[in-house]
Amino acid sequence: MFERGSRDDATIDALNELLRGELSAVESYDKALPVVEGRPVLENDLHGCRASHETRAARLRRAILDAGGEPARASGAWGLFARSVTKGSGAFGWKAVIDTLEQGEDHGLKEYEGALERLDLPSRALVAGELLPLQQHTRDLVTALKRVTSQ
Repeated sequence: MFERGSRDDATIDALNELLRGELSAVESYDKALPVVEGRPVLENDLHGCRASHETRAARLRRAILDAGGEPARASGAWGLFARSVTKGSGAFGWKAVIDTLEQGEDHGLKEYEGALERLDLPSRALVAGELLPLQQHTRDLVTALKRVTSQ
């Protein structure tokens, strides 16, 4: 990537937006997991999704530092919204939580796709080659869980 200290503000801003989304996703899964307790398939798959988001957050932090930026420490406004929606859906049961997580995964996919044009080449390669496919995978997994649980 860049030497430490060099700056590409548009790239750093876009990477930080993605990082805040990943932090929000981890928080959402933290709220969702207690609701699916006792359903081993759901628990295992949701733990895997959470771990994937956590790994992506760490990767984004590294990329931001490499680009000379300061990584976001909190999920920000989107995180507050996601936490409240996930918490509220928990009152309606695990099917509502899966629906909410699917909406979040869809949002994350759009965020990654929308960020591509704002990134420098090395960051675009990271997002397109590594992070976007992982986001697609977690979105597909949650969508499959939704189908299975609605039967």
